[in-house]
Amino acid sequence: CPQKCERCGRAGATIPCRAAAGCSRLYHFPCAAASGCFQSMKTLRLLCPEHVAEAVDMEDARCSVCKGPGDLQDLVFCTGCGQHFHGACLDISLTPRKRSGWQCPECKVCQTCRQPGRDAAMLVCEACDKGYHPFCTEPAAQGLPTGSWRCKNCWVCSDCGQHPVGLGSSCPWSLGSTVCGDCRQRRATADAPTAPEHAAQPDPPTQTSESPVPSEPTDPPVPPPELEPVGGDEETQPLLDPNETPPDPKEAPLEPKEAPPSLAESPPGE
Repeated sequence: CPQKCERCGRAGATIPCRAAAGCSRLYHFPCAAASGCFQSMKTLRLLCPEHVAEAVDMEDARCSVCKGPGDLQDLVFCTGCGQHFHGACLDISLTPRKRSGWQCPECKVCQTCRQPGRDAAMLVCEACDKGYHPFCTEPAAQGLPTGSWRCKNCWVCSDCGQHPVGLGSSCPWSLGSTVCGDCRQRRATADAPTAPEHAAQPDPPTQTSESPVPSEPTDPPVPPPELEPVGGDEETQPLLDPNETPPDPKEAPLEPKEAPPSLAESPPGE
């Protein structure tokens, strides 16, 4: 039956806990550090977190900074020199990710080129405490960031939740950014001001087949009657006043009155 790791559950675990009372727990080397086991480089002895108190009498169970055992649960093992350090003495909040493969400031090497570098001149990931040369990152960093920084293995996009390892080559990630390239482009598109639209022209009134209903009925104007010529006379007769009564054609026209004789004149023969 293959031996399974107490932390990850995978087969191939070969490092047992060597507690005095015996312990059946087995670990992979990185999993032992991530679990908080005490590892002794001198005696090659490992104690699981449940039996880590037995390390108090061991010679190398001492912090290289304060020189005392202190809190054994807060000791972290350097994979470079094999010394132990309290997280509190280095002002580091220890997590499983930081404990796995941890290197002290004197042993820290760039995770890309594997060359050493001074801790103050390297980019140190706030999540795993691994170091990188600024010129070894992709894309290359121009100097050291003023704020916190995460490597590409620990960096996660705050919008989509992915990290650069799972993104395509067309989606670059930038140092100090909280979002990936795709999400940054989507944010820029959403924040871009839209072009002003032309004012909408009012729609023309809808024409219907129904004729409009007049507000007040009006009678068409009646032209005056045309008078026909009397007696077949083709000459144009004068128009009569429509208010006067037209003459009766049966009546004889009146003779024009003769002017009365002048008193000064006397008819002949008188």
